[in-house]
Amino acid sequence: MSSVSSNGLDRLFYPKSVAVVGASPKKGKEWSSGNAYIAGLIQQDFQGKIYPVHPRAEYILGYKCYGSIREIPGEIDLVIFTVPSRAALQVMEDCVAKRVKFVHLLTAGFSETGYEEHAELEKRLIGIAKEGNVRLIGPNCMGLYCPEGGIAWTSEFPTVSGPVGIFSQSGQLAHAIVHVGALQRLQFSKVVSFGNACDLQAHDFLKYLAHDEKTQLLGAYLEGLRDGRAFFDAAREISRTKPLVVWKGGETEGGSRAVLSHTAAIAGSQEVWRGLCRQTGIIPVSSADEMTLVLSALQRMPLPQGSNVAILGGAGGGSVTMTDSAEREGLKVPRLSPETIRALEAFIPLEGSSLKNPLDILPALASKENLMKLFTLLRDDPNVDALIFNMPIHFLVKGMGRAAANKFLQLTTQAQQILEKPMLVVIEGARTVESEIIRQEAEDWYHEAGMATFPTFELAARVMHKLNEYRDYLVSI
Repeated sequence: MSSVSSNGLDRLFYPKSVAVVGASPKKGKEWSSGNAYIAGLIQQDFQGKIYPVHPRAEYILGYKCYGSIREIPGEIDLVIFTVPSRAALQVMEDCVAKRVKFVHLLTAGFSETGYEEHAELEKRLIGIAKEGNVRLIGPNCMGLYCPEGGIAWTSEFPTVSGPVGIFSQSGQLAHAIVHVGALQRLQFSKVVSFGNACDLQAHDFLKYLAHDEKTQLLGAYLEGLRDGRAFFDAAREISRTKPLVVWKGGETEGGSRAVLSHTAAIAGSQEVWRGLCRQTGIIPVSSADEMTLVLSALQRMPLPQGSNVAILGGAGGGSVTMTDSAEREGLKVPRLSPETIRALEAFIPLEGSSLKNPLDILPALASKENLMKLFTLLRDDPNVDALIFNMPIHFLVKGMGRAAANKFLQLTTQAQQILEKPMLVVIEGARTVESEIIRQEAEDWYHEAGMATFPTFELAARVMHKLNEYRDYLVSI
């Protein structure tokens, strides 16, 4: 099928009418994927027309039901297939006759099975759609989530739109990215799970999101590319203005075999993939957590100007292990400048403190004056490109009390504005119920203040390194 223009997918993400084939009139606990889509439309306050399709039902979830696509009055922008693969051919013929614009095939059981007859069924289905000029998402995918367009594949997703766009071959992992992202207070403009990619492919969604004014950051989960050159060219152009974070599945021999059975994609050489990332500015990640943390950092803080980090919050052996972790992730932990150290000595007691990097000086930072002095010094220190602040929340609560700990958190958000450099706040798992509550409150507080948080020091260091590599790429082009 022909390529999609930059705005050619608008009606897909902002449909005026949606038909769901395979919705069920059954009530109770029996789950229906068709009904889940209708529930998602209701939850997202979809403003268009909803048409359940069932051969015998009169109403489904309060909406008038139709026996087939052909019986629906008026135009249909999007038809969602939740029927078995054996029924898909007839429904596709109905869509062609009705001049449907887009079809989303949740339906699985095609080429990803590895059976020739199932792959042949997929070819016939695609052939019918192509002749009728119907564009396809899938087969074997969850489809669309666009809060502004009022569409989602589940009623569990947030209804508020944001700047992050996601395209994913896996529906399960797209779901996980939205869920994990919500915990980081990320909000999404558009998310699409596109499965086998028999028509609309990764580069089509990449190009669309690149030109979408509502999308500022891009994330993707990919297993294989049917048109690697088209994706390569699009990524190289787009990453100059919008960061592109990609989680690539099939990195191991076993994973490559699993990819073939999942979406019928060929995973490709990992050496080639890593080279592609270096040449195009793609930021590679290897989990949903890592992806959401990178996107959070890109949204909430400036890119670092180098790989030198100051570490605050270390103590004893912890200082050693944090330094090791930072340098294993590709960062440097240099000595602070002599000027910074002399200035610190003027107001930090030497007893029980360490003015080396990492900085073991938290007790002396309880006062606002000292905290602001420190951040001013780190701002002006040429040996520091960023700060990783390891926040020992359970010790703060235990040693200072909850009210004082809350006040200290508020002071750190004010101090961050003085720093003018990336600040990565590590808030690790708490040890008591009370400190876990304040940990969650602290995370929310920092997110509200536009600051990025991380569950472990290692992840903070890894994200810092990835952002520095992306900055190096931008400087080189």
